[in-house]
Amino acid sequence: MLQVQAETNQAQSRDLAVAPAAWRVITFRVLAALGGLVFLVPLQQAISPWGAVTLSNTDGVTDVNLHRWSAALAGGPDAALAVLFFYLAWRPMQAPLVLQWTALAAVVFLVANVPFAGPAVAVYAIPVVLALAFYPEPRALLKTPWVDGLRLHVLVPGIVIAVLLLVDASRAMALQIAGTGELARNYDAASNAEHMITVGMAAVLAGMRRPGSQALALVAAAVLAFLGAAAITVPTNPGSWGVLGGAAAIAAGAALAGASTYEWLRVRAK
Repeated sequence: MLQVQAETNQAQSRDLAVAPAAWRVITFRVLAALGGLVFLVPLQQAISPWGAVTLSNTDGVTDVNLHRWSAALAGGPDAALAVLFFYLAWRPMQAPLVLQWTALAAVVFLVANVPFAGPAVAVYAIPVVLALAFYPEPRALLKTPWVDGLRLHVLVPGIVIAVLLLVDASRAMALQIAGTGELARNYDAASNAEHMITVGMAAVLAGMRRPGSQALALVAAAVLAFLGAAAITVPTNPGSWGVLGGAAAIAAGAALAGASTYEWLRVRAK
């Protein structure tokens, strides 16, 4: 019995030794919450298909009504990022995959937008950089997303979704590089490409077993359904997926959420 007690005490001592400092956890919670507030700002853009059009950049815009879809495509995923930041503030140690996705999303944002809009836009990546810098367990971020295994029921639809989004993102980026068209003038085409890629990455990472995959799956599914509704509302806007594409996006979101929830319940039932 004494040996068992000694082993228990040693285990508790090891846990205390590796536990992150309280100040790091508190600092991260604060930064994550502030990051969530920052990414709620574009929420007005998200509802542009149903109300007044709000754009972050109006340079070269000839008709704001042609940007309703692009505004939704920018604001919707950003609002989803805000939700994930709030989730990280709530459960900072239980969703490293979410923070890994935000890091990848920040890289995509910089690569897609800085060459066209200039280095000043890099300021929007600051909340992500700060969250990464102050994460209490930085080593957890260095592990590969698939280190804990895969959720194949979720990964398969996630890959299909990502491929389709990547194809559309390539078209948008081609328009931006050519510099022609309404959406290229204010760099909405580059923004569209960026956001479609990041949503696709979230769908793929949802197929991992790392902590945070369920949150990514549900948020990615919600974004797809939202964008589907936006596309149906403004089917003739440049870049819009149209009625059929919008319906397909809603179905894809439902499939991703359903597959992820099924897998989550199956694991919990074991």
